[in-house]
Amino acid sequence: MIVRRMSHPRVMVSVCIDGGRTPGAALLVVRTDPKRGARFELDRRSFGSGARQAAIIQTVAERIPRDAAVLLRTPRLQDHALRHSLILGRTLPPRPPALITRDRPDLTTICLPCGPRELADAAAAYGIVAEKGPMWTRLEARASRDAQALWLLFLLTHCRPKQRDWLASAWEAWRRIERARKAPS
Repeated sequence: MIVRRMSHPRVMVSVCIDGGRTPGAALLVVRTDPKRGARFELDRRSFGSGARQAAIIQTVAERIPRDAAVLLRTPRLQDHALRHSLILGRTLPPRPPALITRDRPDLTTICLPCGPRELADAAAAYGIVAEKGPMWTRLEARASRDAQALWLLFLLTHCRPKQRDWLASAWEAWRRIERARKAPS
């Protein structure tokens, strides 16, 4: 089987929303430019316990740069669940992150099927932890970990080797700088 590798989009946003009593969301914005290198930004958001899904989706959608490629995690469905749904003529309801692109026709959507365990394994392999901060909720921290892990899975499985290598190196450098910035002096 031949695997086709693609170029990493100029602007990609890995989006993870972690629902619960106090939902959290994270966006990892990756901007690439062959001349200026890569830039990374991690945007975290917490929402109150009364936050409605529509308000969360709207807030996240507003944070995504124009004309970006949005990377979303889709669940791996067991064949029988998918088959059962198709036989009955029902479409599966869209997951919350997929709703982001509904009102943003300027965005390109890239869906990566993976489960929570795969994200946790990728995060563990690369030492991405759900960092805690005085104002961060547990779900916000987990969403930021998952947004980075999702992007890494995309990078490793879909991008060309040369691009993959320099982007992974740039991301590691960015992480070290971010850790140094947060370290107590």
